[in-house]
Amino acid sequence: MNEKTDKKFYWVEGVTKKEVINSLNDNKPSIFRNQRNRRILVALTSVFIVFLGLVIFIEHPKLKSYVEICLIAIVLLVFLPMRKSVRHIADAPNELLDERQIALRNNAYLFAYRGMLYVALIYVVVYYLISRELFQIPIPLDEIKPTNLILSFFFWMAYMPSMVLAWGMPSENKIESH
Repeated sequence: MNEKTDKKFYWVEGVTKKEVINSLNDNKPSIFRNQRNRRILVALTSVFIVFLGLVIFIEHPKLKSYVEICLIAIVLLVFLPMRKSVRHIADAPNELLDERQIALRNNAYLFAYRGMLYVALIYVVVYYLISRELFQIPIPLDEIKPTNLILSFFFWMAYMPSMVLAWGMPSENKIESH
Protein backbone atom coordinates (compact mmCIF):
# COMPACT_ATOMS: atom_id res chain seq x y z
CA MET A 1 0.00 0.00 0.00
CA ASN A 2 1.16 3.48 -0.57
CA GLU A 3 1.43 5.84 2.34
CA LYS A 4 -1.41 8.13 1.26
CA THR A 5 -4.09 5.39 1.27
CA ASP A 6 -2.64 3.95 4.47
CA LYS A 7 -3.39 7.23 6.29
CA LYS A 8 -6.92 7.59 4.90
CA PHE A 9 -9.27 9.01 7.51
CA TYR A 10 -12.94 8.07 7.51
CA TRP A 11 -14.63 11.20 8.84
CA VAL A 12 -18.07 9.74 9.47
CA GLU A 13 -16.72 6.74 11.35
CA GLY A 14 -13.90 8.61 13.11
CA VAL A 15 -11.17 6.07 12.32
CA THR A 16 -8.18 5.76 10.04
CA LYS A 17 -7.64 2.85 7.67
CA LYS A 18 -4.36 1.98 9.38
CA GLU A 19 -5.98 2.01 12.83
CA VAL A 20 -8.72 -0.42 11.78
CA ILE A 21 -6.39 -2.77 9.89
CA ASN A 22 -3.91 -2.85 12.78
CA SER A 23 -6.72 -3.56 15.22
CA LEU A 24 -8.24 -6.32 13.09
CA ASN A 25 -4.84 -8.02 12.66
CA ASP A 26 -3.68 -7.55 16.25
CA ASN A 27 -2.62 -10.87 17.78
CA LYS A 28 -1.23 -9.51 21.03
CA PRO A 29 -3.02 -10.79 24.13
CA SER A 30 -5.30 -8.28 25.82
CA ILE A 31 -7.42 -8.51 28.96
CA PHE A 32 -10.27 -6.92 27.02
CA ARG A 33 -10.53 -9.77 24.52
CA ASN A 34 -12.34 -11.75 27.22
CA GLN A 35 -16.14 -11.40 27.23
CA ARG A 36 -16.35 -11.04 31.03
CA ASN A 37 -13.84 -8.18 31.06
CA ARG A 38 -15.59 -6.45 28.16
CA ARG A 39 -18.89 -6.70 30.00
CA ILE A 40 -17.31 -5.15 33.10
CA LEU A 41 -16.00 -2.35 30.90
CA VAL A 42 -19.48 -1.80 29.42
CA ALA A 43 -21.03 -1.76 32.89
CA LEU A 44 -18.46 0.73 34.18
CA THR A 45 -18.98 2.97 31.17
CA SER A 46 -22.73 2.87 31.72
CA VAL A 47 -22.38 3.75 35.38
CA PHE A 48 -20.07 6.68 34.65
CA ILE A 49 -22.39 8.03 31.94
CA VAL A 50 -25.36 7.79 34.33
CA PHE A 51 -23.36 9.60 37.03
CA LEU A 52 -22.49 12.30 34.50
CA GLY A 53 -26.20 12.84 33.89
CA LEU A 54 -26.88 12.98 37.63
CA VAL A 55 -24.34 15.75 38.21
CA ILE A 56 -27.19 18.26 37.82
CA PHE A 57 -28.30 17.31 41.33
CA ILE A 58 -25.07 18.54 42.94
CA GLU A 59 -25.82 21.92 44.50
CA HIS A 60 -22.31 23.26 45.06
CA PRO A 61 -21.08 24.75 41.74
CA LYS A 62 -17.36 24.20 42.30
CA LEU A 63 -17.80 20.59 43.33
CA LYS A 64 -20.23 20.12 40.46
CA SER A 65 -17.69 21.35 37.89
CA TYR A 66 -14.89 19.19 39.32
CA VAL A 67 -17.05 16.08 39.34
CA GLU A 68 -18.28 16.83 35.81
CA ILE A 69 -14.75 17.24 34.41
CA CYS A 70 -13.53 14.07 36.14
CA LEU A 71 -16.48 12.05 34.87
CA ILE A 72 -16.06 13.33 31.31
CA ALA A 73 -12.38 12.35 31.40
CA ILE A 74 -13.18 8.92 32.83
CA VAL A 75 -15.92 8.28 30.26
CA LEU A 76 -13.60 9.23 27.41
CA LEU A 77 -10.72 7.14 28.79
CA VAL A 78 -12.91 4.09 29.38
CA PHE A 79 -14.28 4.25 25.84
CA LEU A 80 -10.88 3.90 24.18
CA PRO A 81 -10.13 0.37 25.46
CA MET A 82 -13.73 -0.68 24.77
CA ARG A 83 -13.46 0.50 21.20
CA LYS A 84 -10.19 -1.36 20.81
CA SER A 85 -11.58 -4.50 22.49
CA VAL A 86 -14.15 -4.88 19.70
CA ARG A 87 -11.38 -4.28 17.14
CA HIS A 88 -13.05 -1.08 15.88
CA ILE A 89 -15.70 -3.22 14.15
CA ALA A 90 -18.50 -0.90 15.31
CA ASP A 91 -16.72 2.10 13.78
CA ALA A 92 -15.08 0.64 10.68
CA PRO A 93 -16.42 1.29 7.19
CA ASN A 94 -17.70 -1.64 5.12
CA GLU A 95 -14.70 -1.67 2.80
CA LEU A 96 -12.36 -2.67 5.63
CA LEU A 97 -14.51 -5.49 7.04
CA ASP A 98 -15.35 -8.95 5.75
CA GLU A 99 -18.94 -10.22 5.45
CA ARG A 100 -18.96 -11.85 8.88
CA GLN A 101 -17.75 -8.67 10.59
CA ILE A 102 -20.26 -6.55 8.65
CA ALA A 103 -23.08 -8.87 9.74
CA LEU A 104 -21.84 -8.74 13.35
CA ARG A 105 -21.68 -4.94 13.25
CA ASN A 106 -25.07 -4.57 11.60
CA ASN A 107 -26.66 -6.85 14.19
CA ALA A 108 -25.05 -4.82 16.98
CA TYR A 109 -26.36 -1.62 15.41
CA LEU A 110 -29.89 -3.04 15.35
CA PHE A 111 -29.79 -3.65 19.11
CA ALA A 112 -27.94 -0.37 19.70
CA TYR A 113 -30.68 1.61 17.96
CA ARG A 114 -33.26 -0.07 20.17
CA GLY A 115 -31.15 0.77 23.21
CA MET A 116 -30.81 4.36 22.01
CA LEU A 117 -34.59 4.59 21.79
CA TYR A 118 -34.97 3.42 25.39
CA VAL A 119 -32.31 5.85 26.59
CA ALA A 120 -33.98 8.71 24.72
CA LEU A 121 -37.34 7.81 26.27
CA ILE A 122 -35.81 7.80 29.74
CA TYR A 123 -34.28 11.24 29.17
CA VAL A 124 -37.58 12.64 27.86
CA VAL A 125 -39.53 11.23 30.83
CA VAL A 126 -36.99 12.55 33.37
CA TYR A 127 -36.98 15.97 31.71
CA TYR A 128 -40.78 16.02 31.69
CA LEU A 129 -41.00 15.05 35.36
CA ILE A 130 -38.47 17.70 36.37
CA SER A 131 -39.99 20.46 34.22
CA ARG A 132 -43.53 19.77 35.50
CA GLU A 133 -42.23 19.63 39.08
CA LEU A 134 -43.63 16.12 39.49
CA PHE A 135 -40.18 15.00 40.62
CA GLN A 136 -38.80 16.92 43.58
CA ILE A 137 -35.22 18.10 43.25
CA PRO A 138 -33.21 20.19 45.73
CA ILE A 139 -32.32 22.84 43.12
CA PRO A 140 -34.68 25.51 41.75
CA LEU A 141 -35.66 24.82 38.14
CA ASP A 142 -34.24 28.09 36.84
CA GLU A 143 -30.78 27.14 38.12
CA ILE A 144 -30.62 23.80 36.31
CA LYS A 145 -28.31 23.83 33.32
CA PRO A 146 -28.93 20.68 31.28
CA THR A 147 -25.47 20.54 29.71
CA ASN A 148 -24.53 17.39 31.65
CA LEU A 149 -27.74 15.69 30.62
CA ILE A 150 -27.20 16.62 26.99
CA LEU A 151 -23.56 15.54 27.14
CA SER A 152 -24.41 12.22 28.79
CA PHE A 153 -27.13 11.67 26.18
CA PHE A 154 -24.61 12.23 23.38
CA PHE A 155 -22.17 9.84 25.08
CA TRP A 156 -24.92 7.20 25.15
CA MET A 157 -25.66 7.72 21.47
CA ALA A 158 -21.99 7.60 20.44
CA TYR A 159 -20.99 4.67 22.65
CA MET A 160 -24.03 2.42 22.34
CA PRO A 161 -22.95 0.51 19.16
CA SER A 162 -19.55 -0.35 20.64
CA MET A 163 -21.13 -1.18 24.00
CA VAL A 164 -23.63 -3.59 22.42
CA LEU A 165 -20.91 -5.19 20.34
CA ALA A 166 -18.60 -5.50 23.36
CA TRP A 167 -21.37 -7.03 25.44
CA GLY A 168 -22.31 -9.64 22.84
CA MET A 169 -18.96 -10.65 21.35
CA PRO A 170 -17.66 -13.98 22.63
CA SER A 171 -14.21 -14.29 24.14
CA GLU A 172 -11.43 -14.64 21.64
CA ASN A 173 -9.33 -17.78 21.84
CA LYS A 174 -5.66 -17.29 22.42
CA ILE A 175 -3.62 -17.57 19.27
CA GLU A 176 -1.58 -20.75 19.41
CA SER A 177 1.86 -20.67 17.84
CA HIS A 178 2.83 -23.68 15.77
